[in-house]
Amino acid sequence: MKAVIVAAGMSSRLSDTTSDTPKTLLPYGGKTILYNILSNISSAGIDEFIIVTGYKSELIVDYLKENGAFGFDITVVYNPDYRKANGISVLAAEEALAGDDFILSMSDHLVSVGGIKKIIQSDSEKNLLLVDEKIDAVFDIDDATKVEVNENKITNISKEIERYNAIDCGIFRLNSRYFAAMRERLQKGEESISAAINGLISKNDMEAVYMENSDYWIDIDTRDAYEYASNNLEIAATNIAN
Repeated sequence: MKAVIVAAGMSSRLSDTTSDTPKTLLPYGGKTILYNILSNISSAGIDEFIIVTGYKSELIVDYLKENGAFGFDITVVYNPDYRKANGISVLAAEEALAGDDFILSMSDHLVSVGGIKKIIQSDSEKNLLLVDEKIDAVFDIDDATKVEVNENKITNISKEIERYNAIDCGIFRLNSRYFAAMRERLQKGEESISAAINGLISKNDMEAVYMENSDYWIDIDTRDAYEYASNNLEIAATNIAN
């Protein structure tokens, strides 16, 4: 199994912090957010990566070259349509995946090794999303993607839904049916990952995998989230490594 990391976006919500640097290259834990994502996924059992780049792609490519890809097997796929929604970036990785199931990670979500292991090792044949039931502990709940789950079956997902009992942690395990769902949504003019996921939900093909109480994750999508993650680095690092 490979892991796809979507790192093509323009980081517009972190513009004041990044100084035009892709947010996945922001310092974190003495290295970068991207290094921590690679390391955590590797510790969970995957060492083959596809990183989809777009905005400031050369900075990410140079960073990987300068560090010998940290010893990982990394394929970089450039998405020239990076200004479009993030589903286009996942679609760009399809050929490199060669039909295999894969883990999908956002380039700004830090997730504990234990949580990633749990979704990798699930024996479900459905498409999967890692979710957190600890809603009260989520930083910036207003910006979080909410999930409604009924007996492990995901029935709704959106930032705007009123009824929800879990939060999207930004880690999926997907198969080739994801790409079929993405193409169906593209025909309707919808280009986001969420659009494809909603297509899978309509086919009863999305299940939730729950994080344990000891697991940790954070979405570093805004300046406030980055400052929060950086200020709570010691606690976060302890939990992420477990």
